[in-house]
This record gives sequence, C-alpha cells and structure tokens, in this order.
Amino acid sequence: MNKKRLKLLGLLIPILAIVVFAAFFREPNDVGGISMEGTGMVEKLKDSDTYKNWMSLTVEKKEGYENDPLNGKNYPAGDPFVMKHNGMYYLYPSTHFGLSDIRAWSSEDLIHWKYEGVVAKDERLKMAYAPEVIYWNGYFYMATSPGGKGHYVLKSDSPTGPFTLETDNVGMSIDGTIFIDDDGKWYFYNAGSKGIRGREMPTPLTFGKEHILQGTSMNHWTEGPFLLKRNGTYFMTQTGNHLMSKGYRINYSISKDGPLGNFITPYNNPIIINTDDGFHGLGHSSTVMGPDLDSYYMVYHNNKNPVAPGIGHDRYLNMDKLVFNGDKMDVLGPTNFPQKVPKRAPFYTWIQREGAERNFDKQTSGKTTTLVSKSKTKESYTAEFNFKAALESKQDESKKPQAGVIFSYENESHFGMVSVRMPEKKLELVGVQNKERRSIATASLPEDLDLTKLHTIRIEKDRQQVKVYFDGMQKLDAEMKDLTAGSIGYVYEDFDLLPDYTAFSHEVNGTSDFEAYKPVPGSIEAVHYLKGKERGYHTKQKPEMPNPFRPEDDIAIDKTDGNTYLVNLNHKGDWLQYSINVKEDATYGIDVRVRGQKEAAELEVYVDDQWISNMVVPPADDDQKSGWVKMKGIGNLPLRADLHTLKLKVKRGEIHLLDFDVYKVNLEKLDRTIDLTKGGDMAGGLYSDWTYIGKWSVSNQGLTSAPGVSSMAFTGNTSWSDYTVEADLTLPKTSLQDDAGILIRASNESTHKDQVPDALMGYYISFSPSRVALKKLNYDAVVVEKADLSLQKDKKYHIKIQAEGSTIRVYLDNSPKPILQYTDSNAFTTGKVGVRSSANAVVFFERLSIKGGAN
Repeated sequence: MNKKRLKLLGLLIPILAIVVFAAFFREPNDVGGISMEGTGMVEKLKDSDTYKNWMSLTVEKKEGYENDPLNGKNYPAGDPFVMKHNGMYYLYPSTHFGLSDIRAWSSEDLIHWKYEGVVAKDERLKMAYAPEVIYWNGYFYMATSPGGKGHYVLKSDSPTGPFTLETDNVGMSIDGTIFIDDDGKWYFYNAGSKGIRGREMPTPLTFGKEHILQGTSMNHWTEGPFLLKRNGTYFMTQTGNHLMSKGYRINYSISKDGPLGNFITPYNNPIIINTDDGFHGLGHSSTVMGPDLDSYYMVYHNNKNPVAPGIGHDRYLNMDKLVFNGDKMDVLGPTNFPQKVPKRAPFYTWIQREGAERNFDKQTSGKTTTLVSKSKTKESYTAEFNFKAALESKQDESKKPQAGVIFSYENESHFGMVSVRMPEKKLELVGVQNKERRSIATASLPEDLDLTKLHTIRIEKDRQQVKVYFDGMQKLDAEMKDLTAGSIGYVYEDFDLLPDYTAFSHEVNGTSDFEAYKPVPGSIEAVHYLKGKERGYHTKQKPEMPNPFRPEDDIAIDKTDGNTYLVNLNHKGDWLQYSINVKEDATYGIDVRVRGQKEAAELEVYVDDQWISNMVVPPADDDQKSGWVKMKGIGNLPLRADLHTLKLKVKRGEIHLLDFDVYKVNLEKLDRTIDLTKGGDMAGGLYSDWTYIGKWSVSNQGLTSAPGVSSMAFTGNTSWSDYTVEADLTLPKTSLQDDAGILIRASNESTHKDQVPDALMGYYISFSPSRVALKKLNYDAVVVEKADLSLQKDKKYHIKIQAEGSTIRVYLDNSPKPILQYTDSNAFTTGKVGVRSSANAVVFFERLSIKGGAN
C-alpha cells in the first residue's frame, strides 16, 4: 500500500468513525434536518372534508318572519344544546339578547346547519337561557330558564315546535337538563353555588326533592350540567368560573352510585379550557352521538368578545370529539384549527323519505312481513332502527301485534331479532338458528308505551355480546357468539309498521376512538392505537391471556385500579401507531403516563414511517394513590402541520403506557435577567412583554402590587419547560393570612371579578411571615409541600427555584440544600414564569432571572 493510499485511509477512518457515532450514539434531540417531503402526507388535510371551530349560525327568512331584523345575520350560539332524533340533529341555543322566542337549527352531519326558525314564542320566554329538549313516547319536552329566573317546561309533538308552556315557573335556578335512566326514571339537574343540583322527576312536568351532587363543584358557581351514561358509568359534565371569564371551562365527574349518587372528579380535568385571546371562554356543553352511531361529540361555545354591542354575549358554536378509556373521558381538543368532519355510517337511509325498495328486500309470509337490507354488516357493528305503527291496533283476541328488528341476518334460518310484544309491553331478544326460535332475554317496557309514536332500537354487537337499547335505555345484554355478519331490517305482524331512519356502522362501543385523528398539541390514550396488527401495533410475543379492552388484538393490555386501560410494550421492536393532526410546524415534546417504570426505556419515534427522533423515558416510582406516574420524555419531535401517523417503537427496555401528551416546546436558550427596580418600556415602568393582572407599579424598591387587589404578572410563554428562576423579594408588610411569591409553569391564567381566586394552572411558591409553601394550582390550590420558618420584615431574601422534569426544588438565600423539594406524579411540565401577591400583602420583587435547565 503506497503512502497516498495510507494517507487517504487515515483521513477516511476518523470520518467513518464520526458517521458511525452519529448513527448509533446521536442525542435524542439531535433530529438534524429530517425531511417530510415525499411521504404522501403533506397537504393531506387540504384534500379532506374538514370543519373549523368556531362555527356560525345564520338566521334565514321564514314564513311569518319575513321582516325579522335578524334575517341574514349571525345568531349567537351560547349554551348550545344538540339532540339526535330519527337520524337528524337539532340545535337549540340560548335566546338572542332581548328576544322572547326560542329558535332551532337542524343538521344531518353536525356540520351544515339549516335554520328551522322560531320553535317557541311567549313573553315569559324573554332571554330564555339554555333550552334543552328530550324526546319521550311521542313528545318533546323542553326545559329553559328565561333571564335566569327559574325554569319552565314546554311540550311539542315536533322537534321544531311549536313548543307550548306546560308549567308555571318552577324555580331551580338556571341551566336545567333532563336525564332518563335505563329503568325509565327521569332526573332533573340544574346549576348551583356548591355543585350541581339533582332531583327525581315523578312525571315529565313535576319535580322531587333536591340533592346537591357531591363531587360536581368547580370551587365556585357551577353550571351547564349534562349527564351521559356509558357502560354503567354516569359521566356528568359541568362548567365553572364566570361566563365572562376567559377561564370559563368544562370539567367532568363520574359516579358508579347512580344518577343522584356521589361523584368523583378524575385527574384529567379540566377537559376543555383555553384562555388565549380570540378563543377563550369555552363552556356550557352538551354531548351527542355522532352520525357514525358510535362516536360522541361535545358541543360548546366560545366567547369571542366580552360583550358585543347590541347583541349581548358574542358566542359561537364549537364541537370536538369525546373519547373514552374505561371510566376516563377526554376531549380531542379544544381545537380551533381544521379537523376531519364526523364520519357518517356506511349504510343509512330514511325509509319514509327515500322508500324501502332501493335498500331492502321485502318478504311476506302469512301475517308476517320482513324488510331485509341488501347491504350487510361486518362481524362487529352498531345498528339503529327508528319506527312506529301506522295505527293503534284494535283490541282483537285473535291478533297479537308485534314489531321488531332483525340483525346479523344470514338467511331465514339464522338471525337475531329484537321484538316489541305490545300486549305485555315486553322487549324480547331472540336467536333463530335452523329456523328454531330461542328466547335469549326479556325486559319490561314503559306501561304508557304508544307504538304509534316513533321509537328507537339500537343494537351494539361485537364478537361475543349483544346490547339492546330502547329509546336510549339499555334494556338487554346477552352473549350471542353464534351470530356474525349479516343484513339488518324489520319484522312485524298484525299491523303496518312505518320504519324510518335505519343505519349500521362498523364501529361499536367506542372503536371509532381508535381511528380518530388526535389533535397535536393534545393527549392520546395508549389503547387508542389504530386498528389492525402491523397497522396499529406490533408485538414480538403473543400475551398468554386475552386483553380486557381490545380482546381481538394480540397485545398485552392491563386494567388499572381507576378502571382505565394501559398497553404493555415488553420487547424490543414492539410498537404502537396513531393518527394525528398537527396544528403547526414546530418542535414538540412528549410526557408519558406510565406504570411500573423501574428502569429507563428508549423509544424510536416515527412519523409516516420515517424515523424522526428517539425518546428516553426515565425510571420513576409509581404514585401510591393513582398507581402510575407522569414522566417527561427526554427528546424532541419536529412535526409539520398536517395529518400524519405517529409510531412509538421500543428500542430498549420496556414501557407500560397509559397515555401521553404531545405539546409544543421552545428551544430558545433561556437566559434572561430583569431588573424590576429600573422599570420597563411602558408607562409606570412596566414591561411590554409581560402580562399584568391587577395593579402593579415600579419603584426603586422593585415591582409591587397595589393593596386590596390580588395581582399576578407573567412573562414568557407556555412552551417553556425546564428552567431555573431566581428572584429577590422583600416582605415589608404581610399578615399571617397573606402571601406573595413566584409562579412557574403557569398557563391558562384568567381574571374576572367573580371567579375562583386561583384562576390558573401551574405552581405557586408562596411566602408568608411564617411559612413557605409549594402549591399546585388548577383553578384551585393544593399545598403539596411546605416548610415552617420565620421571614423577617423588610429583609431581602434570595429565592432560587429549579423546575426539572416532574421535580421542583426551592432554595433560600443560596443554601445548598433546598427548603422544599417535590416530585409531582401528575406534573405540569411547561408554562410561563410570573409573580403573585395576595390582596393585602405588600411585597417588592427586585430582580428576576430565568435560565434554561436546572442550573
């Protein structure tokens, strides 16, 4: 080998070593310039049917209202309530400022709304708050509280009215909602100062004794209740803070004890909040099932302006998908960027509008008529049937009128059937095999059942179970493994049946949550991976036992003590994949909620099957109470705005994943020092890049707030993550009841004269003459760590706060040992920095420095 070749080899070896090192030992956040071009995903959202919050309602000319001054104008969508009836959706918002009528809109898809006009008009309905409508046995009942001064109940035989007043003012504050349980009992809920009130309703027009529902308070006036029952769990949503507060928000509580039982508030609250300018004041929701027969959507309003001149509150319509993980409910939102429209069922028809001939085969045998759909379901599906009798059957002992629906129909010898036996007022689930009819289960129906009124049967069928709902009430649940895919339809004898909206979907019991695009930023449940092995998941080893959440999948899923589910990725190469909708081009971080993470794990992250980064999950001890811990993943993800797939693949170790949050992070090198004695670039010495709440002023002693007003001030943005904050403060006059201090990782701050005092999310390190406390704020305040000490009057103290991952450390006067140290198992990991002072505290902040990392 000559000298030239030796020299060349000598140059190549170190270059090769660098390449190998970069390939195998690159830092998790070393993402280089990963290109997303050529993936086929960029621009995909533009080719999809989408909607964007917020949406407007428009008033159009109607007969009798040709001179309506609102014609052609937008109508405020405050307190929107949506009900589904016979495959259609009906929307009722609060009444426009100063009017004495209630108006409605209709839709087939939850997106395109047709104005239906005035559905109720009466001087007693002036400024009718939050009208809500429920259907029962042929009639629609509306509850509303005009001017917030107690409720009236109205009635109609049509969802578009006219509704007429059936009661006097029955009181009970505002925001009434009605719920009918599976046993047919009625319940009424309304707003209150210590939580939601509930009571039984002996009839649709009468009300029983009031109960304050424990666990539903939002630490202030609580309003906008709505109750949903799913798989035996009662989910109560409610809204808190003042309507005009930016921090108007939505929480949920759950109960296993019944509709008037004790409720508990899960850890992932609030489920809807945003206080950014232009998209805030999010609240007063209702929940409705989507057109795919399986999804649930939360409908709510935003308050674009505090008060719009001449029209009152300038509120608009919003809608985001609800998802479920056992007893955990979450919202894929709130969003105000384009989202995929709700999916329609693959088969749906209104028979009375479109006729039966195109979609059904009609068969007659003796007194029995059947309609069998030409389209067939898959093995697991949901089907909905709406029908009524043409005429009330005459009393004839020779006739036994029956109506029913058929499902999983293979042929006349093999199918399932649900029949309504009119003389006995019974609902019967029947299996037919080899033409032999076998009764599986029966349930009682209401004594006042009128079959000439429209009724709904809903069937949820998976590979093992069949659930049957009648008019929204779950009545039957049985194992029917012998039924598979097939047609659906109707069967009736001894009278004429008028079937109408009929549909089936290949989703059942929440499987639509798996395919839904998860908005980023946002939270993703681990068990909501895409359907199909090698599409949504991959595992090297099949679990010994079927998993309890997605039993058809060969993947290990466990149930937590909180009746939620997590996925176990136990081997190198195991992966999960999700559909995501990224809001903007940015760098993102991931927080993971895990169980049993005794050792570190490393994940490879792929977008559209291209590797973009590695993510390290550090070891941590589970929280003793919850049984899991939230950890900040080490590494960053560059994502582009569009629809994508996101894959998490085990590189080393193992992970037991409950859910994960994807959030925007700021990569700027934080190194700021602010002298608060010199003042900034605004009047009074304040800084233009700060947000001030309350009254603040600057002197040579530092930044201070005016007495008598609780005040906060913030700098930075919500994408700041790990940092060290140092400050000098002096307490010249503070009572034992007052405090002041530093806010870290703060977000969604709000101010209003009538709201909770701790109106933000984050951490507050508070100082009073006798104590230093670390408080976690989430529109309430919980002291998570404290130290008793004596702070001298007029003495300057130096404070140092480190926020690193889930751990916060507080130092005083350059002590090497923290006076407070706390690791939060459900930590806030990003947010602004700020200062705070209670109403009667006098404190001076002289200097504030912020540096990235835990210095």
